Amino acid sequence: MATSPKIRTALVGLNAPYTGAPTGTNWAARAHLPYLQASSKYELVALQNSSAERASKAIEAYGLNPDTVKAYGTPEDADLANDPNVDLVVSSIRVDRHGGSVIPSIKAGKAVFVEWPLEANYAIAKDLTDLVKTHNVRNVVGLQGGFSPVVQKLKDLVARGDIGKVESSTVVIKSMGGATLPSMVDYFVDKKIGGNAFTIAFGHSLELVTQVLGEVASHRSLLVNQYPEVSIVDPKTREVLEKRPNDVPNQIVFNAILKSGAVLTQKLHSSASIPPGGKDQGQPPGLDWRIFGSKGEIRITANETWALNTGNGDAKVEVWKDDGTVVVVDIGVDEFEDLPAPARNIGRVYEAFAAGLDWEGKKKKWYPDFEHALKTHELIEQMYKENGF
Repeated sequence: MATSPKIRTALVGLNAPYTGAPTGTNWAARAHLPYLQASSKYELVALQNSSAERASKAIEAYGLNPDTVKAYGTPEDADLANDPNVDLVVSSIRVDRHGGSVIPSIKAGKAVFVEWPLEANYAIAKDLTDLVKTHNVRNVVGLQGGFSPVVQKLKDLVARGDIGKVESSTVVIKSMGGATLPSMVDYFVDKKIGGNAFTIAFGHSLELVTQVLGEVASHRSLLVNQYPEVSIVDPKTREVLEKRPNDVPNQIVFNAILKSGAVLTQKLHSSASIPPGGKDQGQPPGLDWRIFGSKGEIRITANETWALNTGNGDAKVEVWKDDGTVVVVDIGVDEFEDLPAPARNIGRVYEAFAAGLDWEGKKKKWYPDFEHALKTHELIEQMYKENGF
């Protein structure tokens, strides 16, 4: 049986390791690169950065072959978009630059993978979604939490009725933010950029919940900004570098009725006083999720806030039955456990995208696309408006 050709991939936003103060999260290096280097389905053929020189430095820094991995500069030049040897362009840069980094490639007919949030706000995200439809371009978005083995196991437990009919659920998560922010994400204080502790953490955590319990039917929310001024600190020394005005909420309460009829309460707490990290750092769990059914309860806890979203294996799942028994669920492992934690669920998204393509315009396997992400963008926009942000 003939094997499918590898998907020739260009990665936008892979920076050489920082020598000074870091800027951004370098998610491309932490999550995308490890999978792409190990994959049998994808081939990394190009990097794009703010300049071809910076892309070349990244090629050298990560030991990539300059004979097989091309270096491209700013997307405005459209050199990457016009490269016939690139099938897929992956954008892992600051949120408000996502669209600009892929629009030339969309217009050239290339498939695109854009991180979450898709863009700075709902209106721009909708324009981007409309554009991929106009050009009939295959697209995928980095809402990877639904591919977590824990989430898949939870879906199975709920579907087979281990706790009866799901009546309600509560989710409490912690995120960075509050009075201080590390300098590499100083832009989190600026709502118009679109990437912040609210949009990123809430969007990803809602994806986990809806993948298990189903979509939102109606909702009300409470958003509060307790820190109109935030201290930007050195991520290593915690020295205060500057003060910045902040217009992003740090307390989020989301109440919803799901299409199943179940009631959801989701709480996001962004505070520097209680950082994500769990008991290994002398802290409570970063994630505490409970699913209440007519015949029992499922409780999910994780040291790290992002454990389910990234694929970190420290989550604990317990099923509390109405007969008093408690079962600790074995999640199991797969081949992605060999990757660094940030790359595991991202790798699973890549796999679903590859399996879902027949390159005839049909989608054979589900994966999160722009249309899917746009629903969460719209919900976040409604929450902002409801609370006067």
